[in-house]
Amino acid sequence: MPRPALSPWKPSGFGLLLGGLMPRTTTARISFLLFIVLLAGSSLLLILLERATQTQVEAEAQQRIAAIAEAAQQAWARDGIEPALTILDGELQVPGPLIIHLEAPDGSLLLGNLARWPDDVPADRRFYRIPELRTGQGDIAPYMVTGRPMPEGYRLLVGRSLEAEVLLQRTLTQTLALALPLAALLAWLSSRAISRIIEDRARGIAQVVGDVTAGKLDARVAVPDGPPGDAFDSMGQAFNVMLARVESVLDELRAVTDGLAHDLRSPLTRLRARIDKLGQGTVVDAADLAAVSAEAESLLAMLDNSLEISRAEAGIGRDSFSEVDLSAMIADLADMYEPLAEDAGVVLHVQTGLSRVTAHAHRQLLGRALANLIDNALRYGSAGKRIDLAVEATDAGARLVVADHGPGIPAGSRREALRRFGRLDMARGRGQQRLQGAGLGLSLAAAVARLHGGSITLSDNRPGLKVAIDLPAVPAAE
Repeated sequence: MPRPALSPWKPSGFGLLLGGLMPRTTTARISFLLFIVLLAGSSLLLILLERATQTQVEAEAQQRIAAIAEAAQQAWARDGIEPALTILDGELQVPGPLIIHLEAPDGSLLLGNLARWPDDVPADRRFYRIPELRTGQGDIAPYMVTGRPMPEGYRLLVGRSLEAEVLLQRTLTQTLALALPLAALLAWLSSRAISRIIEDRARGIAQVVGDVTAGKLDARVAVPDGPPGDAFDSMGQAFNVMLARVESVLDELRAVTDGLAHDLRSPLTRLRARIDKLGQGTVVDAADLAAVSAEAESLLAMLDNSLEISRAEAGIGRDSFSEVDLSAMIADLADMYEPLAEDAGVVLHVQTGLSRVTAHAHRQLLGRALANLIDNALRYGSAGKRIDLAVEATDAGARLVVADHGPGIPAGSRREALRRFGRLDMARGRGQQRLQGAGLGLSLAAAVARLHGGSITLSDNRPGLKVAIDLPAVPAAE
């Protein structure tokens, strides 16, 4: 059976009315809603005060008339009618808003200041509010009364005037009529003040956005030191973190552009010179062809590494994560680089007693990052004649270490060494000799570490450089 087509939703009449009354701007809407809430709250408070006052007056009246009626009942039950009459007559002698009607079994008035028993009030011990009751003095006023059955068929009615309550209620009503406009004014002023505060905070953030758009990348939202005090502080802090990241990325982009322009110029110039030389001769020299091929390979490696860094920083590759045996990876890399290390006169030492350590990682990217670190160690730290490879489990996860015993990197230059094309040949080379390299090895390792939610640390190996990559680990499969 085909399903019926859904009709488009249309707002109700109340929704259209509310939408028409609602201001257009966000700050105006906040001000309007705050005004309505504060006005409604003030009105409700005044109404509740009026009701509470009325309830309190009625409760006091009920308590007073109940005490008189119960005292008369107890005296009658204990000592007969005379003591009860004495109590009631004594109450009548006290000037005040009190009525008493003691009715005989035949319906005649035995004692009291009320000529006749009200028709709608039974003698059932309950309390009744009579809006208008005429007393023996001819006064008409609201009363709270109660009827009690007495011995031998008598009935007793005791009541208390509520005229004071009516006067108080009238006063409160007048006060309410005067207070509501004041409450409305206060609500409007409060809503405007709150709206102004919100608008100022939002305008400050918008100003920073405008400054950044205009090219002032160091603009930041003004936030207090310490933990955020409200949602605007949290948003400002998050915004500043984002701006700092954007500024860092743009700075790195400039560095990449400058680095590519600088590092591509020399190999391209050499490549062109060799090609021109080949074009001028009649015999192609195998050495010249090999040199051209080497220059092309160097360019391709540089571009390939730069692309891998960009992909890692963009988060590409997380869907290929799997459980990786880091211990086996270190051992495989040691076997692969052993011949190169021997040719360079370097001992490649793997941590003794290597235990199995695993991590959730991208095998190819992590292996390439470690390979770049070993390449750097062979290129810049071979003078130390030893390179150490290690992996260990930590409280936070796993740590991979590549350490050499060469000249190392000064502490003040390590941050620069992690940037793309951040080559520090004078510090890491052999004396004043400039070694070949694009300055991408450490940058790639740092990008791969961030891709895995980890970090990279450069420290002094005394002598030499120690590079540690910390990764979050997963338990080894059983």
